Amino acid sequence: MAAQAASIDIDLFDAETRDDPYAAYRRLRDAGPVCHIERHGLYAMGRYRDLRDALTNWTDFSSGSGVAMNDLMNRLMAGAVLASDPPQHKRLRQILGMPIGPARLGKLRPHMRGLAMERVRELKGGGRFDAMRRLAMLLPLSVVSDLVGLPEEGRERMLDWAAAAFNGMAPAGVPLSDGAFPVMKEIVDYITDPDLIGRLRPDGWAAQLWSSVADGTLTEEEYRSIIQGYVSPSLDTTIFAVGNLLWLLATHPDQWRALKATPALQARCINESLRHESPALGFSRLAKRDLVIDGVAVPAGARIMTVLPAANRDERHYADPERFDIQRDASDHLAFGGGVHRCIGGSLAMLEIGAVLEALVELVDHIEPGDGRRADNAVLRGFDHLEISLH
Repeated sequence: MAAQAASIDIDLFDAETRDDPYAAYRRLRDAGPVCHIERHGLYAMGRYRDLRDALTNWTDFSSGSGVAMNDLMNRLMAGAVLASDPPQHKRLRQILGMPIGPARLGKLRPHMRGLAMERVRELKGGGRFDAMRRLAMLLPLSVVSDLVGLPEEGRERMLDWAAAAFNGMAPAGVPLSDGAFPVMKEIVDYITDPDLIGRLRPDGWAAQLWSSVADGTLTEEEYRSIIQGYVSPSLDTTIFAVGNLLWLLATHPDQWRALKATPALQARCINESLRHESPALGFSRLAKRDLVIDGVAVPAGARIMTVLPAANRDERHYADPERFDIQRDASDHLAFGGGVHRCIGGSLAMLEIGAVLEALVELVDHIEPGDGRRADNAVLRGFDHLEISLH
């Protein structure tokens, strides 16, 4: 007979917990394969094996009723790529992924590498600077924004919109979540503006995608959800991932020296940084039937949080998981999720992060850490301000 899920009193969205969440993640894992967080009316999973299996089982762990942790956001997400299951999800994902397929990304690599090299040369030896604004934001805000092809008057708000979209995923009653919806209305107004189509760059992804509406492949509502998918998830997650990597290398000089000695470790270094400091807390799934997860019962209709950073620090899967070790093969990390809903922009993010890291390894001898300030976001973990200097 299946056991009842343990109930634990933790608040993953409290400011103090978000500042250093790893003790809470350990409590979550130690409580069982799945537990109940009564204050939010949610179940939560934090062990690697069980969470990986759930992410690859969309029939039982559904995204079709939304993946946020509150009903309002899930209603707003209805029909979006993120909030759908196959076969609809497969169709929308194929369209969303057309501009970022392997062949197209291969053509982007030299351009991204050139921009990163130029910026690192500019910053090296110039004293301390804010790495988030001068380095981490470089490629997402320049290259990716240009590729999407949105008009200039929308770009200055893209970071605020992206932050609000993730804050809006948190449970109702969380102040950051409740405060996100007025900002999110700006996104909706922007994307539904009937004049937007005429202001798009004709060679951008957004304009090219409009042809799918013209030929009946997409509805206008689906088109707008895909455009929002380009605007929101492609920015903050990658920016935070680059910042987290810079912070880890600056504060672990032994790992930086190892990377300089063996540049072939760059891919492992990126994966290990994503494992060790995952930029996104995760989303939720809806149990489509009564489930038993490693001997613990979850009722049909339960909403289950997929706590990705907890799984990425699971000692049941990773030896000495608190240690940042670029020799580790962490390519199986769950920072990008898994299964059919694995982050479709993961390859683009790896390209952006890799361009910055390659420039650093080639041009920089030492990364000196300075002061840092974490961003105030309910679902994302990264820096709002991070001072470093390059020598």
